[in-house]
Amino acid sequence: MLDSVTHSTFLPNTSFCDPLMSWTDLFGTEEYYPGFEHQTACDSYWTSVPPEYWTKRHVWEWLQFCCDQYKLDANCISFCHFNISGLQLCSMSQEEFVDAAGICGEYLYFILQNIRTQAADSSCLKVGGIKNQESHHHGRSSLQSSHLWEFVRDLLLSPEENCGILEWEDREQGIFRVVKSEALAKMWGQRKKNDRMTYEKLSRALRYYYKTGILERVDRRLVYKFGKNAHGWQEDKL
Repeated sequence: MLDSVTHSTFLPNTSFCDPLMSWTDLFGTEEYYPGFEHQTACDSYWTSVPPEYWTKRHVWEWLQFCCDQYKLDANCISFCHFNISGLQLCSMSQEEFVDAAGICGEYLYFILQNIRTQAADSSCLKVGGIKNQESHHHGRSSLQSSHLWEFVRDLLLSPEENCGILEWEDREQGIFRVVKSEALAKMWGQRKKNDRMTYEKLSRALRYYYKTGILERVDRRLVYKFGKNAHGWQEDKL
């Protein structure tokens, strides 16, 4: 589906790249912004092809879409850092996103991770059906999830690993509380091999999930709720 969106005049000549050139230097006028009808950056348009298989054109189109949809400051985004394929994009760390896009970098990183999750789930259902879903749940006890929200979910579902770090407030509604904030940050830091991880950084990352529907805001300190785009936490669907 992604390959169907092509425009001969969509991209300028990108055979060379000025290291000082910003995103808006290349895409600063209306002619380079095709009209998108998609409502979120994680709908079927972007998940129809896993980001690992995106071309450079797909990466550019996705970045433009994110700027339009989420009102990101395109002046923060360095074009040269994103003159890459989808596979290279997916290999970038959160820190590399921040280096490439400043204050927008963390947001773009978490949007991409959510798309990767949605695409993986879609592929799992198409290729492996229920059997693959069962295999996915089977690995939870090892807490090897690559995304923060999945790590939190799996920790909630693994009392033997939890050690009182998280607890359910309303299991049926998907509401949970962080009981030991620094312990959670330390565990996630160990998982990501980041000894500078703090709960302040972790909680900021969790708040990004409000934008993608993975989590919903709860007006209580250290309390979160799984949103409509989160999966795997409901008792009747385990």
